[in-house]
Amino acid sequence: MTTQTELAFGRLTDMLESRLSLLRELARELVVCRRAYVAMDLEAIYGHIERQSAACRDLREAEESRSRAWQAVSATLEESSTDRDLETSIETLRPDMAAHLRRVLSESAVAEGEIRHLNQAHTVLIDGSRRTLHVLANVLVAFSPTYARPADATQLAGGALP
Repeated sequence: MTTQTELAFGRLTDMLESRLSLLRELARELVVCRRAYVAMDLEAIYGHIERQSAACRDLREAEESRSRAWQAVSATLEESSTDRDLETSIETLRPDMAAHLRRVLSESAVAEGEIRHLNQAHTVLIDGSRRTLHVLANVLVAFSPTYARPADATQLAGGALP
């Protein structure tokens, strides 16, 4: 295989590793944020949402870089042979390079599956939080005729209540 093709595959592998790192970071964030939802800590929840959004933005950028790297690989493959597919092309790489690329591809697939699972669990957690807040809102509405609205601080300072 040509040096140009190996360089293109090397760049693709680097982009896939970067993406894999970001997927793992997002997975960690999805696990860590559970405590904030369980504790109903709004400030922490917003912080986690911000970090997750940033990770998703970084993932979009990494995906664009990966796409460009894949296009470069495709271009070098078309120059060398039009009837090769990805697996055949990987086979023609140096054994260490091919093994590394396969490992990164496998780990990426596992990480994507983990993110899907964590997203489902996160959705269940958010839905549960939403139901809890809805129940609490209904309780407050139900008891509002029973309990008078608390006096504000200006009425207390003016001596309206003992």
